[in-house]
Amino acid sequence: MAPRGKKPKVKNEEENTELFEKNRFIILPDALAKDENIDRQFIKLRHPQTSELAIFVYSGNDKTLAQMRSLPLGHRSFFKGNDVIPVDKIDFVTLVDPTFLFLPYFVKCSSMFCPLDQILVDEHLPEINNLLMKLSELTNLKQIATKKEVGDLILWQYNENKTLEWLTPKIERVSKVLVAQQINVNQNAAISSSFKVCETSIQATDEQYKRYAYNIISEYLPIDIQKSLLKHLGLPDIVECNKRKADENKSDVNKKVKHKEVEYDEVPFQVIKNVTPKLTAKDKALKKAASGTKSISSFFKKSA
Repeated sequence: MAPRGKKPKVKNEEENTELFEKNRFIILPDALAKDENIDRQFIKLRHPQTSELAIFVYSGNDKTLAQMRSLPLGHRSFFKGNDVIPVDKIDFVTLVDPTFLFLPYFVKCSSMFCPLDQILVDEHLPEINNLLMKLSELTNLKQIATKKEVGDLILWQYNENKTLEWLTPKIERVSKVLVAQQINVNQNAAISSSFKVCETSIQATDEQYKRYAYNIISEYLPIDIQKSLLKHLGLPDIVECNKRKADENKSDVNKKVKHKEVEYDEVPFQVIKNVTPKLTAKDKALKKAASGTKSISSFFKKSA
């Protein structure tokens, strides 16, 4: 009888949950950390820029929505009293305006006026349609769309001008925060907090602060809206002029340059073959007779 194989040991779900909570460190904003009894739900929604599913934290009572971003950390830990707690991942939870999540849906149906329940529709994930309708109650859709009432029916259509006017003050507020916090927005700049920063090293123009703020806001915008917003702000396109880009251009130019071919003598080199003459019958007889005889020089060698 064949020996029985051992059944794999299945961990209890409570042990998995406990391990998950121990090795995960979550940083919450003040709005979600004031009251521990606040109802918080972890939900999945499409990111407005990439259309990929992302994890959000939703609170119905506080009417807030926040995105969770994970930072993987391997072999890290921190101290809590006398205990050493390992950390596999740190989650940053930041508040998000739900209006950003609706932009891709409105842009998709921008050609005509439609009811809201026909705009906020996800064909691949129909289970989040009700959630999108619930989140729409937290926002003022007139900031990005035009409202039209036909009898008892309420219709909406995406309005690009309203959207750009809604985004412009957000960029100005972010730019003011960057200036107040003295954030270095210079290109390719990396400053450590352990070094003293000179005032001249953090000076930047208003355009650089505005572009940096634009890059932050653009993380939640579709590409088409990003281009329109960049043009609306009057910011020029970024021209890459770093060393690596210059080296790449040089290599491309060198590839296109035709090298001069070395001129060789076109006269072919003639190889002369050594032809051994054929032996006659007389020569063959003499060669046969000489075989086995000693050379005359062998008689003059000194004997050992």
